[in-house]
Amino acid sequence: MECMDAMSLPANRYCSIARTLAVLGQKWNLLLLREAFLGRTRFADFQRIGIPNATLGQRLNDLVAAGLMERVTYQEEGERSREEYVLTEAGRDVLPVLAALSAWGDRHRPQETGQGVVYAADGERPVHLEFRDERGEPVDRDAVTIIRGPAYYAALAAAADRSSGRATGAGPVS
Repeated sequence: MECMDAMSLPANRYCSIARTLAVLGQKWNLLLLREAFLGRTRFADFQRIGIPNATLGQRLNDLVAAGLMERVTYQEEGERSREEYVLTEAGRDVLPVLAALSAWGDRHRPQETGQGVVYAADGERPVHLEFRDERGEPVDRDAVTIIRGPAYYAALAAAADRSSGRATGAGPVS
């Protein structure tokens, strides 16, 4: 029996969660991004989290290829030039993801010694994530549901068109 790529299924291929996991789904990637937000930029800095060197090199390459980090050459006086890894805009956009993972871990996997990281505005005032509606009003998480978006339904319609022999986009979809 032929093995199907799970990402080719419409439920996954057109899901932003699945596409995000393709980039962030490795534990080391998230931990490296955490370290980058803590100010780490150099290969040696990232080694402190216990990642094997070969894995570290591959994960940093993956994060660069995915556009979350970029390599920047630097040279200290009297030293050879080296590269450091800095967050890109896409990398900085991962901050709420890390904050959500931290909040979940603090609530459901707490440590006796307290939080491992704290998110703060201006390095002082603790902040938290919350849902807001299009008017900017807070929404209780129990009121939030996940629904399929338009890309999912467009993919289903296109697949139905292909299987029935119709040209994609010909006619309304019911």
